[in-house]
Amino acid sequence: MKLKAWMLLILLPVYASAQEGSRSAIKKAAELFAEGRYQATIEELSLIESQDLSKSDQGLIAYWKGMTYNRLQNFPKAIENFQKSLNLDNAPQDIHYEYGQALFASEKLQDARIQFRESLRKKFKRGVSLYYIAYLSRELGDFKKAVTFYKAIDKLGEEGAEVRQAAQVQIGDIYLQQVEKTRESYRSIEKYVIPQYRYALNLDENSAIAPTIREKILDLQRKYDLVMFRLRNGRPVADPPYILKASLEGGMDSNVTFAPTETTVSKSNQSSSFSRAEVFGRYTFYYQDYFSFSPEFRANRTYYFNRVPEIYRNDNYLLAPAVRMAYEHSLWEKPAAHIFDYEYAEARRDINAKKELEFSSRAHTLMLGERFNYFKMGESIFRLKHRIFESFSDALNSGTTSLIFEQMATVGSSYLLFYLSYDRTRVDTDIYDNDSYTFRTDLILDRIFDTVTPSFGVGVTQVDPFNDKANRGTELLINPNARLTKKIGKRGRGNLKYDYQNYNSKDKTQFAYKKSVYSFELEYLF
Repeated sequence: MKLKAWMLLILLPVYASAQEGSRSAIKKAAELFAEGRYQATIEELSLIESQDLSKSDQGLIAYWKGMTYNRLQNFPKAIENFQKSLNLDNAPQDIHYEYGQALFASEKLQDARIQFRESLRKKFKRGVSLYYIAYLSRELGDFKKAVTFYKAIDKLGEEGAEVRQAAQVQIGDIYLQQVEKTRESYRSIEKYVIPQYRYALNLDENSAIAPTIREKILDLQRKYDLVMFRLRNGRPVADPPYILKASLEGGMDSNVTFAPTETTVSKSNQSSSFSRAEVFGRYTFYYQDYFSFSPEFRANRTYYFNRVPEIYRNDNYLLAPAVRMAYEHSLWEKPAAHIFDYEYAEARRDINAKKELEFSSRAHTLMLGERFNYFKMGESIFRLKHRIFESFSDALNSGTTSLIFEQMATVGSSYLLFYLSYDRTRVDTDIYDNDSYTFRTDLILDRIFDTVTPSFGVGVTQVDPFNDKANRGTELLINPNARLTKKIGKRGRGNLKYDYQNYNSKDKTQFAYKKSVYSFELEYLF
């Protein structure tokens, strides 16, 4: 504002009368304008105007009065003086922009658009001028031109930076206004409108209008029930943020095994049918758009129907709460997260075959990891995990440190999961110390006939019991499985499952075994 006033102070003496009084009035008007005393400026300019001025002087005074009336928001007077200045062939570079603002404020939209086009032609504030042209085009019902002009701002580079984000929001508003008239508007909102708002938000996530853009996105997602919530790095959030599931499973185990200490295996060499009931729940809380906190709870109860002691001592109850946290960020310009988990598990079993569930074990597990997208095939997870295991027998307490790598891959409409781990287990009774290596892969196929989803997997674990290798050798567990899943109604699901285990060891009595488990599970999601 002060710059413009002193520019006028320099220009006016060139055109104005050479009288000393005129020069004094010009200087005073410039000072008043610079101080923001616009009414007093008008009075001084009117004194100058009353003198015998040339045509060019009159045009400049009219332009200056138009500028001053604009600041006073006296838009009719501003319009009158801008038009007078143009009629007198006085057209400074910014006059069309200022004139357009006065016409816009007076709701003379067609005329205002013409003036902003002139401002654009003279290359004055091209970004803002384009924005006004686009906005006025929308107000006049010319949506196609409005979008064209808004998009043109993107091509101006730094000159359009001031209004670039607002222009992209306006494009989203126009898209929304148009698609809400269609029959299946939610599809277009999901495909065009929300991505447009996200594009606008990504231009500057810390701008003054960024909260408004976020609110627009959230409002649409709530209104149209769209699974489109995303964190700052683009990762979708859980929607709904909770899961609550109950399941009931029944099946047949061909060789029930019992491992209360997780160091030995007692074989029954007998089969038994069994039932297992489980509940699982999780709720994910989000702090702003970068941190998630997910407490979860799992409890299950397993019962064996063959009631001989070797079998029913496997009856058990498991209680396993956990807390999972993630800090979202970007890595290689793709979604990533630091992950922190704590798990607790307490098991009760009929260890002594007294038909009573007694304390068997508890475990505390801490895990740190990174979830990232480096490979084109899909998401990867690297974990460092430590588990503290407490047995009913203090001598068999242990600690296990694990390095784990998981990789997900998309193969057409199917999914491949890979799991690799190294586990270092140290037991208070060190003869049971071991190192183990596990590789597992699972394939989840697309639905067959839009009805059943099959999945298959196989795991291989090599165990090195280095303190007892003479008796046990290097042990190997081979564990293939298969599952068929069918949706039942809106919230139900049925799972037909098969699991086979073949554990090879030189110690045939305590460790080697084979078993097959067939089962059917019913799940209900609340």
